[in-house]
Amino acid sequence: MERLRGRWQPLALLAIFGLPTVGAMVMVFSDWRPSTFTNNGDLVQPAEQLNPGQWRGVTEEAPTLAGDWLIVAPQRGDCGSDCRDRVDQLNRAQIALDRDIERVRLVVLQPDSREAPVFEPVPGILNLSAPDAVVDRFARHEGEPMAAHIVDYRGYHVMRYARPLDASGLLDDLENLLRLAKEEAERRALEEATAE
Repeated sequence: MERLRGRWQPLALLAIFGLPTVGAMVMVFSDWRPSTFTNNGDLVQPAEQLNPGQWRGVTEEAPTLAGDWLIVAPQRGDCGSDCRDRVDQLNRAQIALDRDIERVRLVVLQPDSREAPVFEPVPGILNLSAPDAVVDRFARHEGEPMAAHIVDYRGYHVMRYARPLDASGLLDDLENLLRLAKEEAERRALEEATAE
């Protein structure tokens, strides 16, 4: 009996340590990912450094954006019913952040070449303008029209969302990003920007 138990111990150890390794290799080589680790939008790789601090207010002076996460809705022309619906969905996603709502700003971004606002001013939604080339890059990616983008608190363009907008997917991604980000780093970014 003692001899039989001795023979099975190495096999048991091999199974305990070998099976997880084999399982991990199968997942890596088959490119399988658990759904909790997938993004709903497209990850911008590499993340593109923008300068939102240079965007201008259309109807009023632009606030300091350093230290804030931005949901950017690009709009080149007048904001029709589709645009208003998209901005409404983004506004609802921002409100759904609950206690993190103060960390995120919703921006409707229009080209500098347009003098009149493309979006009727609404409290809590910033109407800003940027160089036409910046807005054009936000409005389309590889020929596809874009609905929204996420810019992190340091000004990096990190996520993009094609039309039609999946607002719940954007909310999931934003909640994950905010959970991973450190609020102290966001405060430090704001202090550095206001000290300059």
